[in-house]
Amino acid sequence: MMRVIRDVPPMFDEIDAAFHVRDSRVIFAWGDKIYAPLQQGELPKALLLHEAVHGERQLAYPGGIEAWWRRYIAEPAFRLAEEIPAHKAELTHLLTKAKGPSMRAHVLSRTAARLAAPLYGSLVTIAEAKQLLAA
Repeated sequence: MMRVIRDVPPMFDEIDAAFHVRDSRVIFAWGDKIYAPLQQGELPKALLLHEAVHGERQLAYPGGIEAWWRRYIAEPAFRLAEEIPAHKAELTHLLTKAKGPSMRAHVLSRTAARLAAPLYGSLVTIAEAKQLLAA
C-alpha cells in the first residue's frame, strides 16, 4: 500500500500553476507515495486504489516520476489516458459495495462526473466518461 504524506508533493508549484489546486483537497500520487496536504483522516480505499494506478504507471514511466508529471501537465490526451485506468480502478472498488442497479448507475455517474471535472481540464463530457469507464 502507498504511504500517505500530509504535505505538498515535489513539483507542487508546477502542478498548481497548471491545475490551481493550492487550496483544494486534491491528493497526488508520487510513485509509492500519496501526498495529501489538506486531507484529514484516512483516505477512502477507492481513492487509494486510484492513486496506486498512477503510482505504478509513474514508476514504470521512461524518465521517471517527474517526466510523467511534466507530460501529465502538458498533454491533455496523455492526462486522459492516465485518468481512465485510475478511475476504472476506483469504480471497480465502488461497484463492489453498490447494491442493485440504481446504486451501480449512481456510482458510475459520480465517477464519470469526477473524470469529466474541470480539475482534469474537462477533457470529456459525463456521457463520454461513462462510456470510457464502462468499456
